Amino acid sequence: MSVDLLLRTWALRYPALREPGARAAARAHVLGSLGRLAPHYRAGLTLALRLVPPALLLLTGRRPATAPPAALLAGLRRVERLPLLGMAVRTAETLALYSGLDAATATGTVTAVLVERPGAPGAPGAPRHRPAPRTADRRVSR
Repeated sequence: MSVDLLLRTWALRYPALREPGARAAARAHVLGSLGRLAPHYRAGLTLALRLVPPALLLLTGRRPATAPPAALLAGLRRVERLPLLGMAVRTAETLALYSGLDAATATGTVTAVLVERPGAPGAPGAPRHRPAPRTADRRVSR
């Protein structure tokens, strides 16, 4: 299936998708999201994703199943520049990254630390917004 090929390629690009659990979560999220689409959108996106392997074959001259990682990444970059097919691939990639990063965070494989500065927006105790300054009878011209 083309989603599995894309996941293998995205795992080369994104370290968070290299773990089997994160990859399984990403696959389930992409396929689950496809399943929830309206039938005509689902058919169009499914068709576009099924065209990825033949497009990779045409663009790289190698079968995606046996192509080396560098050729897959170069081919995927070229596929992403195609008008409609690229949009479908980027959409599926976004869905995969959402769930893959969530799974990686849940298993503790992501090692980045968020440092909060006191008074930074969103930090505890920081004001949520600043009220706009009041002006005395200022009119806006149109």
